[in-house]
Amino acid sequence: MVMELTEQQKMLKKTVHDFATKEIAPIAAAIDKSGEFPHDCVSKMSRMGLSGLLVPPAFGGTGPDRLGFFIALEEVAAASAGLAVSLLMSSLVASSILALGNDKQKAKYLPGLAAGKQLGALAATEPSGGANYPFTLQSTARLDGGSYVLNGTKCFISNGSEAGIYLVLARTDLQKGPMGISGLIVEKGTPGFSFGKKDEKLGLRCDVTCELIFEDCRVPRADLLAEGILMPLGAKLATLAMPALGAIATGIARAALEAATGYVKQRVVVAGQTLAGFDNVQYAIADMLTHVEASRLMVHQAGSMPDGETDMTPALAAGIFPCEAALEVANKALQVFGTYGYTSDFAPERYFRDARGLVLIAQPVELRKLFMARMKLGLPPMAPPGGMPPRPAGA
Repeated sequence: MVMELTEQQKMLKKTVHDFATKEIAPIAAAIDKSGEFPHDCVSKMSRMGLSGLLVPPAFGGTGPDRLGFFIALEEVAAASAGLAVSLLMSSLVASSILALGNDKQKAKYLPGLAAGKQLGALAATEPSGGANYPFTLQSTARLDGGSYVLNGTKCFISNGSEAGIYLVLARTDLQKGPMGISGLIVEKGTPGFSFGKKDEKLGLRCDVTCELIFEDCRVPRADLLAEGILMPLGAKLATLAMPALGAIATGIARAALEAATGYVKQRVVVAGQTLAGFDNVQYAIADMLTHVEASRLMVHQAGSMPDGETDMTPALAAGIFPCEAALEVANKALQVFGTYGYTSDFAPERYFRDARGLVLIAQPVELRKLFMARMKLGLPPMAPPGGMPPRPAGA
């Protein structure tokens, strides 16, 4: 399948590439080392319209353009994967409000998110369990008059203390199990909402993650985004977040390939002979290139799916293969560099650390595979921790 980009998408790709090369790449190693959030760089990205690629102009955005969003993510990730993850998580909140919110919620929150004046954060993961949160979620929101009383702790939340708008998952009906989980929009500064420890991560370090703590935090009833949010939110994560992670992974893999290619062409082994002349190095470069091209094709295919498409296989696959491929490509790049690649003086070790994070965040790649396999086999998509779902009748 050949997917030709529109002229607008080609221009977007070039514009973001030029910006990432000039503004992000020079500071990427420094913000990785410090773990600091690059406010100035994020503001520049917002002024370019990157925060609004999934939001229509009526709410201050420049989209919706899902494929364009994936294209932009790859370009940003090639310079800094952590920054791309931050952009993705904020955009997921905007996209969820666009899909599930009422007119007042859209008018109130989308313009700020689209303009980048406020970042969004999706708060699902808890200390009691990560990807199994439909079954292990401990946070509760009890309706009391005109507000919900929210209690609980979230962890590893991207954009952490940097966000202004949080989409928080909590149980509003303890009797309904996973279907009793609702989504609440919580603004930074709401009484009873505070931040815990900041995480010191192996990779994706400028995507600042931390604990969120809710203690009798009162959220207006008007800020209930959706009751029984898991099914619609799960569909959003499958069709948008999975290929978006694949786009970020493609950016990492491409950067690793470019670094390895440049290195072997100039690394002299003996007089008149560089590493590029060795067969085993050429094999490695070919494998890396194949992984990058295949990953991009899968992401673009997912980005070109029509709205309302019920087959989520392309989107899920785009969140699996590219992430595993990025880890493989980064590992080969590190190997090509030899001991130099194992030092922080060269970029491959950062690419490897960032790629390792992509198979963990949002949902571990193993669970992405299980979800896709269960769809193919006609099994229920969710199962309790450590257990398989009941076998269908007649199986």
